[in-house]
Amino acid sequence: MGIAERQAISRPLWNHGLPVVDDNGILIKGGMWSHQQEWWALPNFIKALVTGYGGGKTFIGAKRAIATALTIAPVPYACVSPTFKLARRTTVRTLKALLTGKEVLLGRDNFSWTYHQTNHEFTILYRGRVATIWIMSGEDPDGLRGPNLGAAWIDEPFIQKDEVLDQMLARIRDPRAGKYKELLLTGTPEQLNWGYDICAGDRQEDYDVGLVQAHTRENKILGDEYSERLESAFDDQTARAYVGGEFVNLQKGRVYHAFTEDNVRDLPDPGGLLNLGLDFNVNPMAGVIFWTHGDHIHIMDEIELPNADTEYMMSHVRDEYKVTLDGVEYSRVEDVYPDASGNSRSTKAPGGKSDFYYIRQAGCHVFAKGANPLIRDRENAVNGLLNHGRLTISPKCKKLKSYLLKYNHESKHKPDQKAMSHLIDATGYPVHYLFPVNRPATVLATVGH
Repeated sequence: MGIAERQAISRPLWNHGLPVVDDNGILIKGGMWSHQQEWWALPNFIKALVTGYGGGKTFIGAKRAIATALTIAPVPYACVSPTFKLARRTTVRTLKALLTGKEVLLGRDNFSWTYHQTNHEFTILYRGRVATIWIMSGEDPDGLRGPNLGAAWIDEPFIQKDEVLDQMLARIRDPRAGKYKELLLTGTPEQLNWGYDICAGDRQEDYDVGLVQAHTRENKILGDEYSERLESAFDDQTARAYVGGEFVNLQKGRVYHAFTEDNVRDLPDPGGLLNLGLDFNVNPMAGVIFWTHGDHIHIMDEIELPNADTEYMMSHVRDEYKVTLDGVEYSRVEDVYPDASGNSRSTKAPGGKSDFYYIRQAGCHVFAKGANPLIRDRENAVNGLLNHGRLTISPKCKKLKSYLLKYNHESKHKPDQKAMSHLIDATGYPVHYLFPVNRPATVLATVGH
């Protein structure tokens, strides 16, 4: 296919100019931001776009996937997400939004598409061409074997296995795609894995890779307040990766690297009601007693009970933190922020009842989501508060202090480190519930061409 033929397909579909925004930051006309244009124009076989959250990676990846799939039709195109669940929230959602916009703009008689949910397959009809985009999961790299592809897109490569790269490189081989064979990589630098190695590390020279990196604020639609809000939630090191789009090693060394002696403070007990963060391990069962003021959390006590269950923990807390009013004893601990798994029936709780049951039997309120957050999100939330001085710990919490100083990525699954994790988790559950780092699943603010 010649240049003219390719342009005949791509020009009616996409406006390649910069977006036009009014004085209030409202999108008037779509297009690409400068970092997206730079990435789009890369001549390399592997085109990598690495940005902070909300940097427009998924949006531009989906845009390129559609344009390329139409160009190489009927040769199939593949989009690989870390899981099908994540794909539904990101790549599938973004592809649908872009395709719907084009269908409205051009009319269904000229442009139409369908998505087969069971087969995870998009079919696009335009100017006599029938393009196919397969949605695939990198969870099982062996499941990527088989098909001949013309091009592919790996979304969030920094949380996928290196076998995903190997499979895609082996699959992009259909001769009908000609010079339009390519592999896209778009993601936030979550880990310094194979994605980093081939983009900026010691394997870079082994591949034909072009790399563009950008800060979250490069997506002007979001406004500076969005990136500033993220930066205020993360610690400085994590913000460099998740907002700045920099390659930063977040998977080696201390997990809670933001913790320092400045976070250890002897603050007076303000009186009144208290809260409990709770982990349901049996030996030890762990908890932290804390109070909040505005956006500040202070851990005033730590609890580790050997060979304990939830009923015993709640009895211990009630006895340790009780007040007597008009001759009646009350527990000062009213709100509990536990491991979300405690809502199911558990052998850790007596009588086969759930852990949450015994918390409520003790007269406390349970605050937990339907499932626990991702471990890295909980760790980021804790580091963010520590970094900004919004999480402090009483000097009497000697174990928690020691654990925060010793707990590291390389050894977190070893027995001695595992034993530390329970008190740390009891701290992380309330921190993430009350002050979560809200990572966007995808940003569609620039859709609307």
